[in-house]
Amino acid sequence: MRRRRRVTLLSMIVFTGLLAGLAAAETVYVQATTAKLRAGKTSLDTVVADLKFGEALEVLRKEGGWLEVRTAADVKGWIFANKTTATKPAGGDDFLAKLGKSMRRKEASEVTASAGARGLDKVSEEYAKRVGMTQQDRDAVDRMTAYKLTDQEVEDFLKDGGLGEYAK
Repeated sequence: MRRRRRVTLLSMIVFTGLLAGLAAAETVYVQATTAKLRAGKTSLDTVVADLKFGEALEVLRKEGGWLEVRTAADVKGWIFANKTTATKPAGGDDFLAKLGKSMRRKEASEVTASAGARGLDKVSEEYAKRVGMTQQDRDAVDRMTAYKLTDQEVEDFLKDGGLGEYAK
């Protein structure tokens, strides 16, 4: 009888410990307007999920400035810790949408939105001429918009400068 009580008592202690471990799981919330859940701990790793502002994440482990987390949809990945907060942010998608609308004057046209990718379009070019922008300045804008960086160059820049996920 005593042996049976000890086994039962031991089982209860182990079970209680397991429950306590589950209850101790840390939850963080996405505090950035845009956040990517990645397969690894660099900004070059594959995106496994796009996260929403205020979304709850279960912390699985911490490594440096990165958190390995699990979403409510059971997707596991890594997020830079400064994109999260321990307390649920106020607002949410509706709040962010209203804020964006209040700050936005008007939608960019398709022409305007794509102009940066290919230099000045004809309308922008005519405007630049009307306001006295020199050809030299227009050429400089075209050169800047044509300049491309590789993902690795961006990653190296962040590392060298101690920026983003590499901030100390």
